[in-house]
Amino acid sequence: MDYKIVNKQIFADRFKRLDIHCPQVARKAKAGQFVKICPAEGEVSIPLTVFETDPQRGIISLIVHETDPAAQRLGLMPINEPVYSVLGPLGVPTPVERKGVVVCIATGVGIGRILPVARALKQLGNKVIGIIGARTKRELLLEAQMRIACHKIFAATDDGSHEHRGLATDVFRRLLGEQGQQGQPPLRGVYAAGSVEMMETVCELTRPLEIETYVVLDTAMVDCLGLCGACRVVVAGRTVQACVDGPTFDGHKVDFNDLKIRVNAFKEKDRWGNQQLASSPKGNESGILTKFLAGYPKS
Repeated sequence: MDYKIVNKQIFADRFKRLDIHCPQVARKAKAGQFVKICPAEGEVSIPLTVFETDPQRGIISLIVHETDPAAQRLGLMPINEPVYSVLGPLGVPTPVERKGVVVCIATGVGIGRILPVARALKQLGNKVIGIIGARTKRELLLEAQMRIACHKIFAATDDGSHEHRGLATDVFRRLLGEQGQQGQPPLRGVYAAGSVEMMETVCELTRPLEIETYVVLDTAMVDCLGLCGACRVVVAGRTVQACVDGPTFDGHKVDFNDLKIRVNAFKEKDRWGNQQLASSPKGNESGILTKFLAGYPKS
């Protein structure tokens, strides 16, 4: 199968959209699923969310955030160049059903993970309110597509360069404060994707209100088939794997303290891995691994 890059778009610094010819995934992928893509034979594969599909043309759309060598290699590939392999669709689709009024909130690359969820919810007849956030206006990815997928949308930027100044959770908090006012329909569900801190805050706000909340996690994945255990998360007191049991989970059951330890450990390891080899790299790796294991509860 020739998995050719048919279109490419630069969103912002280190953010790119790739449209890839991959008919089998384009026909089957559902909201919340992802693919494992390898740029060239012998290189590292990376998991990327499928945020858009065109089944008739056999095209899938992905966002590449160039934060590591593998993603940079993929992002540098030109149009009409084939990638070595695409495995998918992987993961469990995000559970969507007709609820009424729902909120889809996302920040950064999480916007790409929440966009197909918003589309699916709207197609089922829900009233979808979108909240997206980023550091600057330029990093508000897929804003135009989100405006089409949602009935109403709010954008927030840290620097105030577009619409609301502040965090996406600030907008969400104000939205929740309007619940119960005369003529306002109740909020029936929330879907969140983005930073761990944002998703944790959203769940803290919805838990006392008993509003069903789903989070789409972005954990480090290696084989994406449930064999390596790199993407382990604790949900409802059980250790599960985001690649095969998720990546979408009930946010009120996710152990965010454990999740932050794992995410930070992998970020630290990635920073070390992207540096040039030092005279004693094993010492750095040992410290990371010790911290990683010490912070992970036994199942």
